Formats: sequence, structure tokens, C-alpha cells
Amino acid sequence: MVETSPEPKSKQENTANERTKVAVACQGGGMHAAFSVGVLTEILEEVKGGKFELVGLSGTSAGALVALMVWYGLAPKNGVVGSEVEASRLLNKFWKNFVANTPAETLLNFFTYRTFKAEEAEIPWLGINAPLLAGTFNPYGVVYKAIAGCLPTLGVRQQYFDLGELLKHYCPKFKSVDWDSVKTRLLIGASEVVNGFETVFDSWVNSQLVPPNQGMRHSKNYWRQQLPLSLKGVAASGTLPIFRKAQKLTGEEVDYYWDGLYSHNPPVRDFFTIDEKEHKPDELWIIRINPQQRGHKAPKTNASIIDRENELMGNLSLNKELDFILHVNKWCHDEELAQNKKHVTVRTIKMTKETADALQYSSKFDRSRAFMERLRDEGQEVAQSWLKQWPRVGKYPEDAGY
Repeated sequence: MVETSPEPKSKQENTANERTKVAVACQGGGMHAAFSVGVLTEILEEVKGGKFELVGLSGTSAGALVALMVWYGLAPKNGVVGSEVEASRLLNKFWKNFVANTPAETLLNFFTYRTFKAEEAEIPWLGINAPLLAGTFNPYGVVYKAIAGCLPTLGVRQQYFDLGELLKHYCPKFKSVDWDSVKTRLLIGASEVVNGFETVFDSWVNSQLVPPNQGMRHSKNYWRQQLPLSLKGVAASGTLPIFRKAQKLTGEEVDYYWDGLYSHNPPVRDFFTIDEKEHKPDELWIIRINPQQRGHKAPKTNASIIDRENELMGNLSLNKELDFILHVNKWCHDEELAQNKKHVTVRTIKMTKETADALQYSSKFDRSRAFMERLRDEGQEVAQSWLKQWPRVGKYPEDAGY
């Protein structure tokens, strides 16, 4: 059992007229993030009803996509305010179009997913798998470029395989966002490849509420940088190197990005590094896609090893940030250390154990509509039950496991 500090009553219990400020963090996990779509749909319903205030969103990889859609739907643009209804509509419309829709896309998804699944099959006793896809195609190679060039003529939408084009289509007024009027902060995690910078694309940099920091180039914060939010940054957050080239964002010589899973999944501590207590969330909710626990024994097959390796990669960096928040909570009870600090309640929303146990690394690449809808529906069911009980629900770290 991890020792936690005593916690004051929630703001909802203390002050009936002042809503609890909540930030929601969305882990990445490929198509498993359809679960987050269902959870966020229900959260937006409660925000619309005034149950709490959504002051922050965070995401990495597929979690970055869902967080962006909610944020964009809420953001005022050209003087027109956003809304929870628009955010929910946009989120679900985006995800329905992110899956395979055309016959050609369905066939491509079947081939891709089944190939990943076939790679997980192992010859008993020998411990040998057939490397059918991973590492076969290099996105910088001629063969990969030729295949990608043929896909549109076969009936595969460019938005299906080009994340940048997909984001432009669903966020056409991004450059018209009224940054000074945005109420919900968005943090997106990515990994700069060459120098190894842990990178956060932050909407508050756009609003000039926090200054930009470009790692060792302009600051003493050598291996961490905070940059303006951009659609290219969100696309960079979802760039798996086996499928897409490293994303180049600016004219800087060293500015290439891969998936944020390699650095943080997702970023959360930036919500609490500011001095003003009123700008910090009261609660941080983690939509956990990667199970904290997996069975009772170490994985032995190649498939289970790869699956667990990916889950650990997606959890350990996040847990370090969350554990730091717990330490700050302890400091809040020390008069000398408590200045400008605020006790934050961290909570976890997660899939049922049965669903989490049944999912594998290969299913993160299953872009079929049926699979997406099943996970989204479970996300809604879990969130409905969880939100009915909130704030009398579990707290991190006890609620992170099964």
C-alpha cells in the first residue's frame, strides 16, 4: 500500500456554489482509445449540466487526437463560442471517420490487423514468430512510398493514412481560435527524436500565459521543451516510426518528432507548475488505456512480452509524474512548503478487467467500426457509473489497478 497524505474535502462538498475544477488526461493506445471517446462523451454531458468545470485536457498519441477534438469543440473561434454539445459531436464524428469506412479501407485494415495478429502467433516450444510486417516497410523507402501513392486510387481516403490532412479537415478554423478567450488548457505530448527532448505542445503558450521553452537551445531546461500548440504538433504526437516519417515542425535544423509514448503518456505535471493556485485543477482524472497490472506471472510468449512492454512504456512515465503530485500533496500539510501549492485529487477511469485482459498489442491497430463501437460503448457505460458515484470514488494510486 502506498502511503498517501490526508485529503481535505472536495470543493464540491465544501462550497456548493463553486464547481470543482477538473483536468482530464487521455493515455495513448491506438484504437484502444475508442474507450476514451465514450468516457469523454459522458464527461461532456456532466460538464454541460454544471456538475464540474473542465479546465484542462491532456493527451498523447491517440489520446492526443481525442483530447484535441474535445478542446477544439469547446474553443471559441472567430468570436463564436464553443460548447459541450459541439465538442461531443465533433469527437464522435471524428472517431467514426478515423476507422475504416470504404471497402478498400476495410480490406487494408483487415490485412494490417491480421498481419500484426499473425506475428503474435508463436511456434510452441521453439519460441519463434514470423516477422511478417513490423520492420518490413520503411516509411522512407521507395516501396513504402509507392504503396502509399497507390492507396487513393484504390479507394483509400487520404485522411485514412495521412494524420495531418485528417486534423486539418476536422479543425479547419484552428488559426481562428480566440486564444485569449480559451478556458480549457490543452497539453499534447511528443518526443523530439534527435536531441531526445521531452516535448509538450501547450495551448497556454499560444495564449502567452506561459513562455515557450525550446530545450537546451534557449533555456537551462535541457531535455524538456514547451512549445505552442499546433495541428502539426498533435500529428507528431501520433507518429509511430514504423508507419510515418518523423514529423518536422519548424525551420529548426533539429526539430523532428515521434510519438509521445516514448516520453510521457500523457503529460500532466505542467498543469501544476504555475504559481497561481486558482489556475490549478482541483482534480486530475486519468483515462487509463494501458492496464497497470497484467496477470500474476511474468509474460513468457513473444506476443505477451511485446504487449506488456508496450503497456509498461505507456504507464511508467505517467506514474512518475503522478507520484510527484502525491509528494506535493504531502507538502501542502507543511506550513513552510505549502506556499503556492494546492492539494490535487488524482483519480483513474479504466476499462473493465475482462476487456483489458482480452486486448493485445495487435488490437491497437484494428480500425474496424465494430471494434471501435464496442470499446466506445464500454467507455460510456463505465463513465456513467463512475460519474454517478463521483466524488465518492477511488483515488490514485489504489484505483489504478484491478
